[in-house]
Amino acid sequence: MRPYETLVVLRTDLGDEATKLLARFEAVIANEGGSIDEKRDWGVRDLAYPIGKQKQGHYHLLEYQASPTTVKELERNLRIVEGVLRFVSVQQEHTGLPEPRVREQYHDRRDTPMHEMRSPGREEPAAEAAVEDSNGAAAQAEDAGEMQ
Repeated sequence: MRPYETLVVLRTDLGDEATKLLARFEAVIANEGGSIDEKRDWGVRDLAYPIGKQKQGHYHLLEYQASPTTVKELERNLRIVEGVLRFVSVQQEHTGLPEPRVREQYHDRRDTPMHEMRSPGREEPAAEAAVEDSNGAAAQAEDAGEMQ
């Protein structure tokens, strides 16, 4: 059993039918061997864009423990119900913050990232020399053009 959460957006004009639909979705989870941890009613909110001429949706969040086949069955039921505008199911991974990356020692210069090769606040002399060379070459080309 894995922890999942499913966010369901229902049409706002359903009324009591919305509670029946949510009970149906909970029954699907229970019949497939899952258990519901928490149900949250987020209320009516504006949609980012109109969906089927609806500008608002009623948001419900279901948090549950289930197998992947249970999630497939729940999503199949969500697809065939007309009152559902959108839904998304996500496997929860509450493991805390990500582990910090350990800086590795680079054995070869080709493996070293460019940001570690340059020290901050220091101009590269090669870039300055390239600018001087290009200015000098341009001046020589002008002199050659005047001689002809």
